[in-house]
Amino acid sequence: MRNGDGLTYAFFGSGAFAARCLQLLSAWKAPLWVVTAPPKPAGRGRAPKDTPVKDLMDTTDLLQSTPVLMSADASRDETVLAMKKNRPARFTFVVDFGQIIREPLLAWDAPVGCLNIHPSLLPLYRGAAPVQRALMDGAAETGVTVFKLAAGMDSGPILLQERLSIGPDDDTGALLERAAVAGTNAFIDHASRMPLDCWRFSPQDDARATLAPKISKDDERIDWARPAAKIANKIRALRPAPGAWTTIRGKRLRILGVSPQDEAPSRGARPGTLFASQGGPVVATGDGLLALASVQMEGKKIGSASEWWNGLRPSEGEMLV
Repeated sequence: MRNGDGLTYAFFGSGAFAARCLQLLSAWKAPLWVVTAPPKPAGRGRAPKDTPVKDLMDTTDLLQSTPVLMSADASRDETVLAMKKNRPARFTFVVDFGQIIREPLLAWDAPVGCLNIHPSLLPLYRGAAPVQRALMDGAAETGVTVFKLAAGMDSGPILLQERLSIGPDDDTGALLERAAVAGTNAFIDHASRMPLDCWRFSPQDDARATLAPKISKDDERIDWARPAAKIANKIRALRPAPGAWTTIRGKRLRILGVSPQDEAPSRGARPGTLFASQGGPVVATGDGLLALASVQMEGKKIGSASEWWNGLRPSEGEMLV
């Protein structure tokens, strides 16, 4: 089965990372069918909003004839199980789906079963937020892993991995894009060169495993008593969404861009204290200073910190808390 001839797959996915992977996979070979989550309320009006995968299906010529099912619990959904029987595939991709895959789906398509594209070098950063946690940790390298799903979280055997360096300006949006492209292209290359019966999976070393839990509301708030480098890592880890935030004058301020500041306007200032600088506002941290570059005040659009600062007309010693 060279060049992927006869290599059919189904695709389960919901989020933006899943949609990007599906877009790349479909340019190589369209899935037999797709499962995604149902619409969820979103925005101020709480109107139902389709998943990024469903949006992609609706707007991509290669996918508009592909059947798509919407399910809140695919492993127990009789419609999904019937589709598995009626339109069998050689394996199933499960990417950024937001649901736990259980039997009978987990091992249905033996010997491959369900494959996942995970944006880390497993067993490092198992969990829902691998890119965000790597950035928060100040890691210099991450990667992407294609592996077989097992009962444990992100613990299944590995088909292939690609390494990705992390630059000082990388944020979660940029790294997820690179991981989607690297992981999907590596899989396509592997599948095009290697017959399915020659695919080999290597077990993970559980002793090296680390966790990347879902980002919580507490994770999003900035603690200015932390060192400047740690705060800067949090800000890029939460960019473009949901965004790290702080408060001023009782309103929420999202901080979307910062840079280290060598200037020392006031030694010994309390963390969170704001100062004027030639390039715009500077904030004191527990260790070092950060110049604010891009912000979003509650109820306002994203803009430059300098424009926000000029409109704020701050009093001396005003603080972010």
